[in-house]
Amino acid sequence: MTREEIAKKTQIIVQTCLPGFEDVELKEDTRINNDAGVDSMTFVYVMCRIEAEFNIKIPHRKWEKMLTFGDVLDAIQKELK
Repeated sequence: MTREEIAKKTQIIVQTCLPGFEDVELKEDTRINNDAGVDSMTFVYVMCRIEAEFNIKIPHRKWEKMLTFGDVLDAIQKELK
């Protein structure tokens, strides 16, 4: 799966789960964690949806280090290899 395909699927999940992002085109440097007004429980929900969509498991200790959309894509790509 290409990074672009991963980004498209992930963007749909983020836009569906995070109301402030429904009309935003996500870029690599778009902040989607705490600094963007996303509380920790909502971020956990988003990450669980991403894991289910890609049938992967991202270690929870890595979640807190993911601040941008690009960070999330990097983690997904790493787990898909």
